[in-house]
Amino acid sequence: MTILFKIIGFFLAVITPLASMIVWDPTAYFDKEVPVAEEKIDGFMKGVCHLDPDYDLIKEANVEWFRDDIPFPYNADGTISQSYTNWKAESQKYVDNGIRIFGITPYPDDYIEYGLDPRLPENREKIQEIAKFYMEDLKGIVGAFQVTNEMGIDRFTLPLTLDEAAEFIGMQLEAMYPVRGDVIIGYNLGGLSILQLPFKMMKYHQYCDYVGLDMYLGCFEPVLKNADQYVTILNFVRKITGKPIILCEFGYIGYGEPKTDEEKIAILQKYGYNSEEEARANIDDFISRLPEDMKEEIIEDYSDRTPEERADLIFNGEYSNHLYCELAEGTGLYKFPHTPEGQAEFFEYVIPKIRSLDYVIGMCVYCWGDSDSCYVCGQTDCPVETGWGLVDGKGNPKPAYYAVQKAYAE
Repeated sequence: MTILFKIIGFFLAVITPLASMIVWDPTAYFDKEVPVAEEKIDGFMKGVCHLDPDYDLIKEANVEWFRDDIPFPYNADGTISQSYTNWKAESQKYVDNGIRIFGITPYPDDYIEYGLDPRLPENREKIQEIAKFYMEDLKGIVGAFQVTNEMGIDRFTLPLTLDEAAEFIGMQLEAMYPVRGDVIIGYNLGGLSILQLPFKMMKYHQYCDYVGLDMYLGCFEPVLKNADQYVTILNFVRKITGKPIILCEFGYIGYGEPKTDEEKIAILQKYGYNSEEEARANIDDFISRLPEDMKEEIIEDYSDRTPEERADLIFNGEYSNHLYCELAEGTGLYKFPHTPEGQAEFFEYVIPKIRSLDYVIGMCVYCWGDSDSCYVCGQTDCPVETGWGLVDGKGNPKPAYYAVQKAYAE
């Protein structure tokens, strides 16, 4: 399998320049929507996800936007939730310190938990009322809205299908568009949804000031190996949507390497098994022994899958790196190792490439600080969701901080 991935990766790297030419949009320079959107956000959006309120350090990095999740606004009884009130107050402090907010509205399951299932037509109007509430209540605080996040990624989308998710996004954009004023609105693409969701959203693009894209080439899969493929994929999304584009999330893991076979066996033995074959033969018992966060997500999201499918998710799918706390062999872009220095070099190379595209109106680096534990599996030594930061866990700048600082200044 590793050899196959290497062959595919090499082939894709070779054809990247040709593919980019095919999907390049030469009309982007003349697109009137681009300067209109940029005027609303006062130029090119230079953002970072998940900031901590170290305002001086943020501004020294030439960061001007904070992309963050907005909590659901209501308690079960319809009163304003404390989490929303707190978020609004904290966001106001960022604005007072010269940092604008790029707000992400909640996920489908937040609405379902409140009693508004987006799949039921009778809930459409109430969901649209909440969308308009955000627009009105956060006026002067949020300068750009992204309606929900990464529909097409199971942990964010379920129990909705992608068609239902498109309607969930679209009904909110439709409600927000007439009352948005000087705020820009749109949605984002993540993972393989890039190949489907834009087409399902076509009737709603009239209500979008931008379409967003999340990309982490060389971090989750061993196939895409060329950093120039950022340009190819952005060109592809532009070609499909015809909208200004924001790279809503992008980054590069600063730590991580493959585990040896012996290290993997030791991890399996920690859960009571001596091989993957043994674990596959009794996969539900194996799942029950996994770290709590990972176990709960697999049980909640994939209980309808066959035992074989659940085993493939764990050993051949996205959970494999979490299980073994590794970045599997072949995961990485050419010339950019998963080290603090390689992470910095990635930003030095990629940010100017993206900025040169006429239709791209902004980007948000993921993310500000390293995490104490992985939000997917809960393990402190899992590199997959812990090493993205521009600063370390104590708030000290890493090489990537200075790389972004310089690239954003230019």
